[in-house]
Amino acid sequence: MNLKSILLVDDDESTNFINSVFIKKLDIDVDVYKALNGEVALEILEESSDDSDFFPCLITLDINMPVMNGWAFLERYKKLSVPDI
Repeated sequence: MNLKSILLVDDDESTNFINSVFIKKLDIDVDVYKALNGEVALEILEESSDDSDFFPCLITLDINMPVMNGWAFLERYKKLSVPDI
């Protein structure tokens, strides 16, 4: 499995920024996408579910977020049709 993209899900923009800086320091060729809550993250995943080249291979997830918290995200994620990566 090649790491093609990473999705950072956290309502704290500075945490997303710091995580993206750490990822860039790893010097790997990967796209980094950010979502400020679980609902936005699901929208990103649903849009990319038909494209295994875009679908994130790694998701970091904050549990305590507004709109949709991490636990609710995980319940909805289980129901997603995800591509074979």
